[in-house]
Amino acid sequence: MNALLPELLAAHRTARTPDLHAALVACGMRQTGGPMWGVDFVTVDGEHYAPDRDGKPAIIVPFVEDGGVIDLTATGLQTRAFRTRCGLGTILGQRWVDHARETETALRLFSDPIEWLCHGQRGAVVIDWRGARLALADVRAIACSSPLLAKRVDKAMHQPVQMPVLFIREDAAHAAA
Repeated sequence: MNALLPELLAAHRTARTPDLHAALVACGMRQTGGPMWGVDFVTVDGEHYAPDRDGKPAIIVPFVEDGGVIDLTATGLQTRAFRTRCGLGTILGQRWVDHARETETALRLFSDPIEWLCHGQRGAVVIDWRGARLALADVRAIACSSPLLAKRVDKAMHQPVQMPVLFIREDAAHAAA
């Protein structure tokens, strides 16, 4: 079993407790047809988070790929800052990115996972901006939820590509000649 799945299931159970569930629904956060999500207490460092009973409350959302959970993201309720658990997830809502590419329609892009959840997970959220250029490549149009997000997307898409230096082993070069 994936080591992240028990964490996600525990967070999901926490979010389903009656008082917390009612508060989340009142804030517009409902469990929809997308991946399950939940609530946990976490601590964060520069790039990652870890469950911590003495930490701050956060919304936990999985990155799902090929039907499996590959990473989790935690979004702080006060700050809306988010971090991944393992550093593997780049974008939430990849199926909507793929749909926008295939149909040549606009992709709805949200600023954070909480906003994404409040909109029924219909769109995407960039979690790791280092991979945004590749993740959003070939999308015809992006409908950003705010001017600040639009600026961030524009900056990410206009970052110059750093080409690697290519080396060929000397013995392989002579063998080919």
